[in-house]
Amino acid sequence: MFHLSVQSWFFLALWVVALTSAVLWGQSFRKRQRNLMGNMAIYFGLSATILFVAVGSLATKGLNYGLDFTGGTLLEVGVYRQVSVEEVHEALKGFKQPVLGEPLVQVGADMVADGDKQYQRVVVRVTRAESLPDGGKELRDQEPTALKNHLAAKFGEMKELSTASIGPTVTGELRYHAFVAMGVAMLVQGLYIFLRFGFQWRYGIAADIAILHDIVIMLGLYSLAGRQLDSPFVAALMTVAGYSVMDSVVIFDRIRENDQYYGGKKPFPEIVNTSVNQTMTRSVNTTLTVLITLVAIYFFGGSSLQNFAFALLVGITSGAYSSVFVAAPSLVIIDKYFKSAPKPVVSYTAVASDEVDPVYEETGTDAPKRRRVRGMRRRL
Repeated sequence: MFHLSVQSWFFLALWVVALTSAVLWGQSFRKRQRNLMGNMAIYFGLSATILFVAVGSLATKGLNYGLDFTGGTLLEVGVYRQVSVEEVHEALKGFKQPVLGEPLVQVGADMVADGDKQYQRVVVRVTRAESLPDGGKELRDQEPTALKNHLAAKFGEMKELSTASIGPTVTGELRYHAFVAMGVAMLVQGLYIFLRFGFQWRYGIAADIAILHDIVIMLGLYSLAGRQLDSPFVAALMTVAGYSVMDSVVIFDRIRENDQYYGGKKPFPEIVNTSVNQTMTRSVNTTLTVLITLVAIYFFGGSSLQNFAFALLVGITSGAYSSVFVAAPSLVIIDKYFKSAPKPVVSYTAVASDEVDPVYEETGTDAPKRRRVRGMRRRL
């Protein structure tokens, strides 16, 4: 039996209901088409509301940076008895010299043999509640030893396994490289889409708008929930950026195919709406397969994976939404003000036999002879 609180079971039930409803809604697009692009104002209004809450939280509460970004101390010990994460957290509350920030605790699932004894591996990542003059938050001098003695007083005999500190110089480099990685990823993705869709920059701009939408929402909701930002969060951020643009590319590819098929006979917003309806079931099903796994990791994967799973749950949900309700409408708006230029394309028409160049004559069939002609079609 899984040991979950009543609150956790309640939220798990809500997720099950939400996922079931999403499946039914996605399957309904096989039977009926909806005027999705006709309701762009509603989608933009919803996104604006969520973004307002996210930016408001970032401005008022800020981000709760973890040890990877603020500096801190990682203490690994072996406790010669079984302890839980909650017990370690409770023990750390009594340590006041210095006052600690929110700690991150991991405990081993199995006991490790040590001669005729066995110990449980406990990893504690701690930071100071207030920064040092040089900006660091790691424990210094005799403070790590004092923390180990404090834990030993609570849990009895312990074995010291390792102690490591991260200073402000290292954390500054981590923050810098995280921003650079995100910027380079967006630039390269935009360039790839630009090349993939026939040098049409509007597709790349629409995809990057959706990615920025997802990044701000992820950061804002992380701030609102008070969760710690660490290196796994950066990995989750990059994963969500890749997932969001992947879903957008699938929709854009269908838009391009339909635009080429109709050849300007349908208004572009109508073509986008048709394309989104055609890909909606696929988008919903793909997203749900990911979300089901993430929900399982979040509720049953242990406390050490919850932050990572939470970031992906928020980001993947936002990414699936933005691909359909942000990227596609943005493409319609961009096309409204910046029409793409037509280019000559090759097509074929039936003509009289005496007009056909011998090189194009068909033999052995009853099909009409054809010649190559040039026309104008909307450039994709």
